[in-house]
Amino acid sequence: MRSVSHVYKRLGVGPHPDQVASAASPEEAISEILDATASPIDVRPMDPPADREEFRDPSGVAGLVAWWLEQMAFSPDPLTERMTWFWHDHFATAIRKVRAPYLMWLQHRTIRALALTPFSDLLVAIAKDPAMLLYLDGAQNNVEAVNENYAREVMELHTLGTGHYTQTDITEAARALTGWLIHLPFNHRIVQAAGTTPEWEPFFSDRRHVTGSKTILGVTADHDLDSVVELLVEHPATRHRIATKLFTELVGKPPTETEIDRAMRDWTTTDPVLDLIEGIVEQPAFLDPENFDTRLKTPVERLVGLVQAFGRGIPAEASYALHNQSYLPFNPPNPSGFPRDAALLGPHQLVHSFDFLNVIDPPEDAPVELVFERLGLYSVGAETRATLAASAPNHRIALGFNSPEYALT
Repeated sequence: MRSVSHVYKRLGVGPHPDQVASAASPEEAISEILDATASPIDVRPMDPPADREEFRDPSGVAGLVAWWLEQMAFSPDPLTERMTWFWHDHFATAIRKVRAPYLMWLQHRTIRALALTPFSDLLVAIAKDPAMLLYLDGAQNNVEAVNENYAREVMELHTLGTGHYTQTDITEAARALTGWLIHLPFNHRIVQAAGTTPEWEPFFSDRRHVTGSKTILGVTADHDLDSVVELLVEHPATRHRIATKLFTELVGKPPTETEIDRAMRDWTTTDPVLDLIEGIVEQPAFLDPENFDTRLKTPVERLVGLVQAFGRGIPAEASYALHNQSYLPFNPPNPSGFPRDAALLGPHQLVHSFDFLNVIDPPEDAPVELVFERLGLYSVGAETRATLAASAPNHRIALGFNSPEYALT
């Protein structure tokens, strides 16, 4: 059961105890998860804002947060939830700056729809995404005031990684990326410039674009957004970095060069990411017990796992608990995304971990073995086992949830 639970924790969000109980083997679990992606779930509907005040009210994202947590916990398609979260963190965008729930909803819809498609398709979509244009100042990047913010982040965080570009590449790419705006219906000047572009959609303004020769990554041309994205997608550093990051996420350790070469096989950034995932899970490292429980759970994984184990839905307290951990979806702390590993350990996180227990209505009497099974704890140390056995029955879930073993995935 431990290996089956491992599959669901890595290819989904949380241990999914009911699905684990129904799978005969880890290979069967992998097959069922990969097959489930044939029928992805659409994002919950959201009406366009009626006025400027509603458009700029960040509280409107609360319903989307609750809906997504519900999907993470109970969706029949765990892999889409895992990959939607993976890309949400990779292309980090925060409501704190965007301040437009409807644009965050549009971005989430895009990421969800493209989560398993070619990386090239997703990168093109995100480069022109309204929320990203606001978050990394793309909509302010124009011929009179070139802004390097998005150019720098798309190279450092979204594609190549440090060491594969120069400051000149950033400067030239920023010039090439000028000219993009968003048709916001509450801005009269933009409405006039947008012409026939549908509301809420991005559009290109020739007047705001820097024309002429630009040299980026050694290629000289009259570059624009599309040609910059093409250069980044085709660069071998992007392929290697995306594959390595996803391998590390799913396996729980960075790959050796041999492992990543085998996992990538013939995969390129213009092939479906699902092909890369299949290549990763076929590697011996994926089901190697040495790689079980090798990384810290994120607060989202901790909460979702608790709800899967003992909850029936996502109450309002779920968002409150994640907010107290500075881990609320749609509000990462910076463009690098949410913190990981040692950054998750600290007195603040420890104190507020008890807030998670408010999302469930625990049974009064929870047998020790049931707590372990529901929380996906199949390798428990003698000290944790003895502590739970000696505790009052109504304290066992809290102790199991806060055990060192549950902190790992």
